[in-house]
Amino acid sequence: MKKNHALLFFLIILQSCQSGLLIDNKQIIDKIDKLNFSKTIFQVSVDENENIIDTLSIEKIKMGKNDIVLYKLKEYRNKYGTSKQSYFRSNEDLFYQATDFGFSDWRTEYQTFVNKDKVIDKAQMINIESEKSDTIFMKYNYSYDSEGKKETLSITSLSDSIGSLSFVKYNDNEKTEFKYRIIDNDTIEKSRMKYLNRKITESTHEYKEPFMLDVYDYSINEDVKSKKTFKKIKDSLINSVEYIYEYNSSGNLEKIIINDIENDTIMIWKYITTYNNVYKKLLH
Repeated sequence: MKKNHALLFFLIILQSCQSGLLIDNKQIIDKIDKLNFSKTIFQVSVDENENIIDTLSIEKIKMGKNDIVLYKLKEYRNKYGTSKQSYFRSNEDLFYQATDFGFSDWRTEYQTFVNKDKVIDKAQMINIESEKSDTIFMKYNYSYDSEGKKETLSITSLSDSIGSLSFVKYNDNEKTEFKYRIIDNDTIEKSRMKYLNRKITESTHEYKEPFMLDVYDYSINEDVKSKKTFKKIKDSLINSVEYIYEYNSSGNLEKIIINDIENDTIMIWKYITTYNNVYKKLLH
């Protein structure tokens, strides 16, 4: 079950694949490692008077030119001390991620490989637990229309232990229209997106077990405005939780208000950002 969950988490939808020589990720990682941190974001829970109750996570971020995010180190203040390192290319595509779950020596490593045209060709995820490891290989395959625009993407797993497929259908503007994920011939997730003037306005995500439906609404800047989570209880769809997202004048996430309708409780998460003044050049 852990392996399935890790696979679901890491089978993210990225860019196209073509043939060609694959570029080594290590050189990019080494350059990013030499950067100073640009800012730190503290996620805290607060009461109705915005007094801090607890620190939920601390995220340190490195940025390159034009404030492009290149690296994130997120430490979760849970009982396990879970931590996650994420490396991004200069187009903000995730290419390497290492997660230490903080228990049973369980950790995962995920990375994608691009060809000489800087489009993704392959990916792999290594699941390590108690000195044992499994590696899942993934292959990216695109189809194009007569004008050379993306039509579909399929990501197939080359692992013997888990048969999987992630499929994406693009609209005329090469934006994701719908997608689904299949594990061992079972569709476990379906998503659909709506757009207006090429900007996303709504997305729905349906999960099979346990059944759950998430509905996101977006602002004109394509930031998440709200999220509603529905659960199925005795064949009825119940609005379980609502999330309201608030941003500051710079467009950075500042607060999430969580209305747990099912349990009649309200939680507030606040995001506090501190900035470092030292920047270095990277990745031309």
